[in-house]
Amino acid sequence: MAKKRIFYMDYVRAIAIIGVLVIHTAAPYATMYNKVDFWIWESSIIYNSLVRWCVPLFLMVSGALLLGRKEESLTDFFTKRANRIIVPFLFWSVFYFAWRHFYYGADLSITKMISQMLNNGTYYHLWYFAALIGIYLLVPIFNVFVNHASRTLVGYLVLLWIMVYGGFRYYSFIIPNDVATFFPLTEFIGMFLMGYYFSKFEQPLKARIVIYLLGIIGGTGTILRTNSFAFDQGAFSSYAFSYSSPGVIAMSIALFVFIKYAITHLSEKNTDFQAGKIIKLISATSFGIYLVHPVILDLLRPFFHEGLDIYIHPVIGIPLQTLILLVISAIVSWVIGKIPVLNRTI
Repeated sequence: MAKKRIFYMDYVRAIAIIGVLVIHTAAPYATMYNKVDFWIWESSIIYNSLVRWCVPLFLMVSGALLLGRKEESLTDFFTKRANRIIVPFLFWSVFYFAWRHFYYGADLSITKMISQMLNNGTYYHLWYFAALIGIYLLVPIFNVFVNHASRTLVGYLVLLWIMVYGGFRYYSFIIPNDVATFFPLTEFIGMFLMGYYFSKFEQPLKARIVIYLLGIIGGTGTILRTNSFAFDQGAFSSYAFSYSSPGVIAMSIALFVFIKYAITHLSEKNTDFQAGKIIKLISATSFGIYLVHPVILDLLRPFFHEGLDIYIHPVIGIPLQTLILLVISAIVSWVIGKIPVLNRTI
């Protein structure tokens, strides 16, 4: 029997990758604090703050789909995951290392490339592979846990993770502490568990209203806190942008839950409901879009700003860049997916 398609996951993936494009498009403006007109900087901070949920959403989708499954052998599990990420990791690591040389004039060194691959990646977005590998190593263990744990126990673990990372670690600038250092769960595995919890267990209407309100507060708080840090320090600080900050956690949960219930409601009202073709395309090519978009953004960005010279105000420029970047990246990803051998890289 074919597994029933979870339509809202397509929407979560599509929205998440758009969020990634917004963040990377808006990022250069954030460092212009006190160097350009305040509202040029502030508009980028607003855009950036309100889409910090993008990476948590991706991890929540993975958790929702990989946890709670039938238990399989370690060999089977790791063979499937290795086939999915090793070739893309190696190919794009080499590609972007070469791209940095030919486009930016960076030094070519095999030793340096290997060092970067083993750390944050050869380009700014490739750190995600390290996060995925770390999570995949733990998935078989947590899959057994969620398959035998009660809702209360899974919820307790998620809440404990939120308290440690969104509480103790984030507010260590007020009350210094090392609680997160000694906490056995990593930053990203908690997001994985959140995805499983909020996809698996239903939330009553009153709980959802609270979740949505906390999400709104989280988004507003991220903007205000980023401004506060900049005013106090005289320079931009990305501290509140952390994917495990309380504001970002609140926004991520709120958006995931909202999409789940909104799309589920639509599908229940219309038994023939399906995700639109554009949503399906973006969702299906989201991994490829993630991998190819930085090189396209490098070529696109000079048409909007160079250094401190702003050609199009970011209020318009950021969404316009994002749209162009999305369309081109999706097309490139789709084309690569049709080419034998190369299709294994996305």
